[in-house]
Amino acid sequence: MNSKITKLFILFLTIQFVAIQSAFSQEITISGKVIDGSGIPFTGVNVIVKGTNTGTLTDFDGNYSIKSSKGQVLVFSYLGMKTEEVEVAKSSIINVSLYEDAQVLNEVVVTAMGIERADRTLGYGVSTVKSEDFEVAAETDVVQALQGKISGVNITGQGGGIGASSKITIRGVTRISGSNSPLWVIDGVPISDANDFTSSRTTGSVDYGNRAQDINPDDIESLTVLKGASAAALYGSRASNGVIIVTTKRGKEKGSLTYSSTIRFDSPLRLPDFQNTYGPGTQGAYSEIDGDNLQDVSPGWGPLISEGGSYTDYAGNLQTFESHPDLQKDFYALGITKVNNFSVSGLSNKGSSNYRLSTSYSSKEGIIPGSELNRLNIALKSGTKLFDNLKSDFSLNYINSDVEGAVAQGGNDPNVLMGIVNRLPRITDVNVFKPWKAESNDEQLAAVDSDGTNNPYWIIHENQRTSSTERFFGNISLDYNPLKKLSLLGRVGYDTYNTTHFSNKHKGTIGLLDGNYTENHISRNELTLDLLSTYDDTFGDIDFTARGGVQWNQRVFSSIGNQGVGLTIPELFDPGNVDTNIPWKNYSKRRILGVFGDLTFTYKKWLTLNATARNDWSSTLPQGGNSYFYPSIALSFVFTDAFNVDSDILSYGKIRGNWANVGSDTGAYQLDFLYSPQSSFFGQFNTGGTFPFDGQLAFSGPNTLPNVNLRPENQANYELGVELGFFKNRFNIDATFYKNVTTDQIIALLVPSSTGYSTSMTNLGQISNTGFELEVSAKIIRYKGFRWNLNYNFSTNETIIDELGEGIDKYTMASAFNGLVVGAEEGESIGIYGNRFARAVDDSGNTIEDMILVNESGVRYEGDNERLGNIFPDFTMGLTSVFSYKGWSLSTTFDWKEGGVLYSQTVSSLRTSGLAAETAVDRETLFVDSEAFMDNGDGTYSENTIPISSVQEYWSSYSANRIHESNTFDATYIKWRELGLSYSFNKKQLKSLPFSSLRLGVQGRNLAIFNTSIPHIDPETNLFGSGSNGGAIEYNGVPSTRSVGFNVQVKF
Repeated sequence: MNSKITKLFILFLTIQFVAIQSAFSQEITISGKVIDGSGIPFTGVNVIVKGTNTGTLTDFDGNYSIKSSKGQVLVFSYLGMKTEEVEVAKSSIINVSLYEDAQVLNEVVVTAMGIERADRTLGYGVSTVKSEDFEVAAETDVVQALQGKISGVNITGQGGGIGASSKITIRGVTRISGSNSPLWVIDGVPISDANDFTSSRTTGSVDYGNRAQDINPDDIESLTVLKGASAAALYGSRASNGVIIVTTKRGKEKGSLTYSSTIRFDSPLRLPDFQNTYGPGTQGAYSEIDGDNLQDVSPGWGPLISEGGSYTDYAGNLQTFESHPDLQKDFYALGITKVNNFSVSGLSNKGSSNYRLSTSYSSKEGIIPGSELNRLNIALKSGTKLFDNLKSDFSLNYINSDVEGAVAQGGNDPNVLMGIVNRLPRITDVNVFKPWKAESNDEQLAAVDSDGTNNPYWIIHENQRTSSTERFFGNISLDYNPLKKLSLLGRVGYDTYNTTHFSNKHKGTIGLLDGNYTENHISRNELTLDLLSTYDDTFGDIDFTARGGVQWNQRVFSSIGNQGVGLTIPELFDPGNVDTNIPWKNYSKRRILGVFGDLTFTYKKWLTLNATARNDWSSTLPQGGNSYFYPSIALSFVFTDAFNVDSDILSYGKIRGNWANVGSDTGAYQLDFLYSPQSSFFGQFNTGGTFPFDGQLAFSGPNTLPNVNLRPENQANYELGVELGFFKNRFNIDATFYKNVTTDQIIALLVPSSTGYSTSMTNLGQISNTGFELEVSAKIIRYKGFRWNLNYNFSTNETIIDELGEGIDKYTMASAFNGLVVGAEEGESIGIYGNRFARAVDDSGNTIEDMILVNESGVRYEGDNERLGNIFPDFTMGLTSVFSYKGWSLSTTFDWKEGGVLYSQTVSSLRTSGLAAETAVDRETLFVDSEAFMDNGDGTYSENTIPISSVQEYWSSYSANRIHESNTFDATYIKWRELGLSYSFNKKQLKSLPFSSLRLGVQGRNLAIFNTSIPHIDPETNLFGSGSNGGAIEYNGVPSTRSVGFNVQVKF
């Protein structure tokens, strides 16, 4: 019996083996080449066996190889090209030519609410950055990675501080009060890009960054910028400043593993140009710098260093006079950034499901010693076709980031590091500040100034500034098709993060000897519910789409913190270890309910009319006045199709235009009296106490008078554009003209103190933005394996304050120091206002601009507080050039900002202290300011002949921080933004390796600055972060960095 069973079992195995062999014998290897209509090899074409998960991509020579069986169908596809299907017959070689698809010309664009639309049907301008654009320089900050790549977008950074924020505005400023930042949307769900600054930006602020930094660029499939109100109208009032839509990667092909690693080295891009000839002192005479009298000594107005001698340094040691030209370079560390990305993705169930799981870990050591940022990203995205008419999508992102050593900037705070480092005498060896603390009693050693300036290493190592953030965001959606032409989409999106900011001044810190600490716990939560229905139909030559939906959004913010003053035990930062606690708690909740509709009619694929409407109800506006309606209409006309244009020159032509009206609300709790609990009080003769007092609690009222009659802001947008393609779309132009007018600005207006309030919320004013944008793409060379592509963008925007309201001459948007402000004035663009040099006046009392006056000492002096210039550039340009030859690719990007102004307090400090290189000129001689004039006292003026007693007196007056004009410069610059060189190995080279692809590369970022008149600093540096409407002012900022690195990417 057992023998029979054994024989049957062997027979069964034999039959199975033969069947398997037979099946495999039918599978053959198909190879070939894919070319375009010009006969040029086509790289990156998708080749799949229809109905299976088997697929591949063509290499740099257009070659492919894939296993298939006779009778199966190979599908060749590429975006913008006609898809070709070829049945496998006897031949093992299949060559294919792909041609442009006139009906799918240009790409599909992700628009508002995650709706995908063909670019040719859009009646408004959008700009898209692809995943490969983020790979060139491997920038970890997604906002900074956009520099120079998109027209109409203005980006400013905070310099080279670790984790510093980046501010982005689209088509100018639409509000003189409130946020001008765009809405960020990831996979259809809004997320927060909040910036939680601490303290005042001008008296020692710490920038912990904006939350868009949490996005991992390696997860991005595409980033689309919706610039106009019509493009973003379906997102409602939150989209009035534009929308940035991020679509993340998903599984597209048979299972694959991808790993990439980047290491990058950072160093200061531009350091001040110091003089190294003169030492500390005044009027050429030496003054001792022993750590006790720095405020009475100018670091650079002493005698020649070459005269020799000895001095007592900050640590009390006797030193020989010697120049240290590398003082600042020796202070900065070599920044190192390491990024490791890993992902697994693929398709399953015959393509009905897709998945992608990725993880990324980035660590960055900043150029400030001890500063560090570490970030972990984990992302999961999947989609499943549950039934023929039901599919689901899911995404979840987890981020954990930690910042150590965030640097304070501004002034008046002993922790402002750059203000110390940039004012050290040139005879200083930076190593004199080590060690910075006594081992026995924690006393600070080698203080720069015992009256108020700490040892820089004490600040770095003892006075901590840290931030820790944990964040989740994601969404889940169901897409149901009850009918062939009808779909219903339900989506839930959630974004939540908790951040803890901590800073302290160690006991013994000069300026606060007893020490203190501040701890702030911030929480933001955002829940969005979407319901969207879509109906598609065709009536003859007309394609019709109707959409309707509802969106509900809730945002909750809380901040709980404490400042402890007067430490009992050093390094124990606890409420029970301080003399005084100052706790606080802030909380807000706001909701928006929106109902919207969208109608699209397309006639013969060349004429598209799109109309949208949305109505929002906001919880932050008064009942009965919290509803606001805004419509939009857009038209797209592809005239080359309408008129059957058949030309070797003009391949594609489209005219588009749109109009939209958008409303926006205000912040939470602007309608009612909001009282805050108080923990302490002060009385006469230095008396005071804490609450509860005698069993009673205390609360303080608001400084702003609520207004129960607030109306929503209103923005009207007009846009006209043309898109042209030439020479079979190898040369493409996209030009746009637009005008935005925002009325009923919601601002806090100053009111008389007799009211008991400082300001009152009100509606007034009108601001307009008019601009022009141009984007050009060109495939210049297509010859055999060599390709050269160019992408160029240009944009100009003029922001004008049309109205401010009766009796209001100027509105201050952000304050700085000594009368320097960022302000809005009727009839002008937003600008800097500060003190100018005194000037002559004519008989009518008009200022004579070319006649600057001097006083009896022959130096210029302070005049009126007036406008110094526009904070925004006249125009911006970006140019990206990509050369490729077979596996080699060379990409470089330049961007140019022309015009605008920048005020630099750093330049003022360097010049008045005698440390700037220009202050070393003519020190030994008297000279006359020949470009100035003398007031003769009788209404006439004459050329200046008064000699200045010393160069020190000249620079101390000329660049004094109370005279802002001399420290305000034309902000023009050109920056070499990116450079990337990479080599991708072909399949033959990888034949003996376990990789399906391998790419090696070198990258550079912020490599050089050209064409700038601003001395000593990077003109891109900005004091104000992404949470402020201020700009064009620099004050003790950390130098921006130049980065050079290496990258490897492998796929399995």
